[in-house]
Parts: sequence; C-alpha cells; structure tokens
Amino acid sequence: MSEMIFRGLMAALLAGAALGTAAMAGSIDGTATYRERIAVPPGAVLQVKLVDISRADAAAIELSGKRYALTGVPAEFSLDYDDALIKDNRSYAVEASILLDEQLLFTNDTVHPVLTRGGTSTVDMVLVKVSGPEEAQVLDNSKWQVSELAGALVNAEKKPEIAFSEEGQFGATGGCNRFVGTAQIGARTIDFPDNMAGTLMACPPEQDAVEQQFLNGLTRTTGYVVNGDLLALTDASGDTVMRLTRLP
Repeated sequence: MSEMIFRGLMAALLAGAALGTAAMAGSIDGTATYRERIAVPPGAVLQVKLVDISRADAAAIELSGKRYALTGVPAEFSLDYDDALIKDNRSYAVEASILLDEQLLFTNDTVHPVLTRGGTSTVDMVLVKVSGPEEAQVLDNSKWQVSELAGALVNAEKKPEIAFSEEGQFGATGGCNRFVGTAQIGARTIDFPDNMAGTLMACPPEQDAVEQQFLNGLTRTTGYVVNGDLLALTDASGDTVMRLTRLP
C-alpha cells in the first residue's frame, strides 16, 4: 500500500471517528439566577451538574459537570453530556450552585428534571440563598417532614420527620423507630452524630427501606438551606441529600 493511500485511509478513519463522537454529544442549555437584589461577589463561580436520580436508595450520580466564572445573573450555561449514558427508563436532573472560595452561597431547592420522562433539554433555575451567619439558629424549635430522598418523592405511609429544639438537640423518626441526638449546627453547616440513641422495633420491609435511606442521608449531610417552609439538607459537594417541608 502506497504512503499516499495509507494517509488517505487514516484521514478517513479519523474523520469518521470525529463524526461518530459528535453524533453522540448532547447538551442541556439553561439559565441560573436568584431573587435577592444583591450583586454577585467578585470571584464567584456557577457550578452546574447533570445527575442521574433514578435510585431512591443511593446518592445521585454525576454524569457531567461544568463551572463558569460568574459576573452577574441571570447566567446562561450549556452542559455537554454523552448520549450513550442516557437511558429512557432512568431519571435525570440538573443541579446548580453558586460558590465563592468553595463556600456555598446559593443552590437549587427543587428538582429540575431533564431529558427523559417528559423532561426537555432546557431548564431555567432560580437558586435560593443559603443561611447567613445571622441565621445560625434558624432551625431552633422547628419540625420538618421529609418529602424527597435522593431526588425521589417519598411515598411511604409514614414519612420520616425531624424536630429540632435548641443547641442542636433533635428528635427524629424514620416512620417506624425514633431517634434522638445532638447535631453540630452552624450558619450553613450541620453535622449529625454517627451513633444516635433510638428504638429497635421491627419495621415492615417498605418502611424499613425508607427509614434506612433517611438515616444514611443524615450521615452524609454536611450543610443545609432554608427557604421559607422548605429545608434542603446537602452533602459535602453541595448536592441535595433530602428535602423537607415545615410542619406546624
């Protein structure tokens, strides 16, 4: 085979590979903003992620992520992903956060489904401000019921609940057993104890599964966001572990 023919074949193969790669590429376009009339701090970044939220018993799986230098809002973003990773029978969502020196300032407090199960490839997100230093005691004397775990709605007969008194003391129920302990709560951070005192009742299998998801979620929680009667517990990456609504 002559060198000219060999080069021609290689060029054709490389071109075909490039076309195949391009055909597999998808993108999600959107905007992120917040309601507060405050300027974006210099050096802030917008972080967006495409996550798989199909499994209710596990943390969301990140499929794609991107960061943008942020100068103002609303901010536009375009998040690329590999089509080969997307399955019609699974559920996906976009998560967004605004950070400054890795400190969480704003985050989404609702699920934004995309791509499958009626989702589209565009999303407009309104982020909420995380608790400020003056709100370090915002959880005192409040009671909450879990509405979402790992991005999935909780449909159990008895939903998990947690009630805070003061100085981090709390009582919780997974829908079957009851637990008590003391959490370390800061302006934006919360650390639940690894070992909580609790009852040891045998639970129906479905309720037991929800209870274990709830307890596992508490152990992964490192932060929180309060937005009126909504509470989001977040992990070290700023991703939502569970969402709760305030009870009377």
